[in-house]
Amino acid sequence: MSEHIEITQDVGPWRVLMRWAANADPASGPTRVLITPHPDADPATTQGGVASTVLRQIDFKKAGDQFRVARPADSEQQVTQDTEAEALRWLLGNEGISDAYLAFLAESYVRAVARAVPNVTAHLAELTHKRPETIRGHLKEARKRDLLTTVPGKAGGQLTPKAREITTGEYLDKVTDYLMGNE
Repeated sequence: MSEHIEITQDVGPWRVLMRWAANADPASGPTRVLITPHPDADPATTQGGVASTVLRQIDFKKAGDQFRVARPADSEQQVTQDTEAEALRWLLGNEGISDAYLAFLAESYVRAVARAVPNVTAHLAELTHKRPETIRGHLKEARKRDLLTTVPGKAGGQLTPKAREITTGEYLDKVTDYLMGNE
């Protein structure tokens, strides 16, 4: 496997090459950006060099999405998601919208945001077999119950000490027992 993943974009007469380490955090930006004249560009169009307008036209979000698609699949991540989904559905089915369910949902949310999962709410809805609107309501309730912090203006947040206590304490033992078939 290659040590790097490179994504190329054409911006006007320029070719932009962005490079990530193959094992880079999915939420990270490129560690190298190289801008060169496009091989087919008229030399007169690149004579003045790279201007700030060229830099502003680079679509880093699109490149990041392409990087995430190009990353090697992680079978361990799929096993984790399957286990996470089963645990969330079990907690919701057994306890309803309890602090335990909301804490584990918040933990899954924080993990998905950190992995730069596109449309985190839809991802969690798929895991729990609920609608995205329902998950948004559950995350709002988790914040209201002081289980998840807020990051103004964007997705994310952190587990509060109260949520960490739940996800590492006796409820973790209960969930583990269920998943191991020891319930």
